Amino acid sequence: MKRVASYFALLVLTACSSNRATFVKSDDDFIFVKAGSHSSWQSIAQDYMGNAQWASVLKRYNPDIDITSGSVIAVPQKNFYPSAVFSNGYQLITILCYHQFTQDHNDISKMVVSAKEFSQQMNFLADNDYQVINLQQLFEFLQGQRELPEKSVVITVDDGYRSYLDVAYPILKKHQFSSTLFVYPEFVGAGLALDWDEIRKLKLDPLVNIQSHSKTHDSLQPDPKGETGQHYQRRLHSEVVETDDIFEKRIGRRSSFFAYPYGNTSPQLIELLQANHYQLAFTVKKGGNANFASPYLLNRTMIYGGDSLERFSRNLKHYEYQNLK
Repeated sequence: MKRVASYFALLVLTACSSNRATFVKSDDDFIFVKAGSHSSWQSIAQDYMGNAQWASVLKRYNPDIDITSGSVIAVPQKNFYPSAVFSNGYQLITILCYHQFTQDHNDISKMVVSAKEFSQQMNFLADNDYQVINLQQLFEFLQGQRELPEKSVVITVDDGYRSYLDVAYPILKKHQFSSTLFVYPEFVGAGLALDWDEIRKLKLDPLVNIQSHSKTHDSLQPDPKGETGQHYQRRLHSEVVETDDIFEKRIGRRSSFFAYPYGNTSPQLIELLQANHYQLAFTVKKGGNANFASPYLLNRTMIYGGDSLERFSRNLKHYEYQNLK
C-alpha cells in the first residue's frame, strides 16, 4: 500500500512540474526556466520573481517569445535598464492625486470624487493590467535600483479627510492597492478629518503609507507681500521639522516623502527636505515621471469629481515614445 501511495505522489509531482515552469540553469544575470503546459508570464513571474505583477518586466527580457510548453524563458536577476530608457523611448510613472470622496453620487464638487467614480477608476486599473506601486518602490526606480512593471501607477490622497477611510479605503482594499495619505497635523481631528487614532490604525495596514503634507497647509513659497529670509527659514523649519516631531510622537516615525501644499515649493524648501532625510517630494503639476525626473519636483496628476472614465484613462501615460537610436 505504501508503494502505491508513493507512486501516486510521484505522479502528482511529475504532473505538477510539467504544468509549471521548471528550472533549467542559472548564471549571475539570469535564471533560465522551461515553460510547462500551463505556464504564463504571470505564473513564471510569480514563481521566479515573487509577484505576478512583474510579468511585463519578464516580457521585456524575452521579446518576440510566445509561451508554449517547452519554451525557455530568461528571468533577470538584476536590473539591466536602470534608467528605464530604451531605443524607442522611456518609461513614465503616473502619480494620481485625490483629496475628498463621497457616497453621494450627486455631489458635483470638483475636489470630491464619488464612490461610484472611484470604484470605476480602480476597476479600470485592475482590468487593464495597471500595477499600483508604493512610494518606496518609486524611490528605488528613480534611484535606478529597481525595474517597474510597464504600466505602473501610484495613488496618493492629500489632506487627511475621513472620507478616505469611509469611502476610498474599502475600495482600495478590495483590489489590494497601496496608497499614500499625505496629512497635515493642524487638520487632524477637525470635523471632516481623520483623528490620530484612525491614522494610527491605518498605519498598521502595509498597504497604507502616512506621510507629511506640512504642518498648516500654508503655501510654502516666500510670501509675495514681503518676508525676510530669516522669517521664511523659521517658517519652513516649523512646517517641515516640527511636523516631523509631531509625526514621531503621534505615529512613531518621521516622514520620508513630502507633498507640497498647493504644489508650491522653493530652492530653500528643497534644501531643507534634503537635509532632513526626505527622499521624494511632490507637486501637483500634471504629467508622468521618468527615471531621470527630479526627485523633489515630481509630477502628480489631480483627479477631479465628475471626470469621465475616458478622461481618467488619458491621464495614465506610461511611456514616452521617441526614437533614441
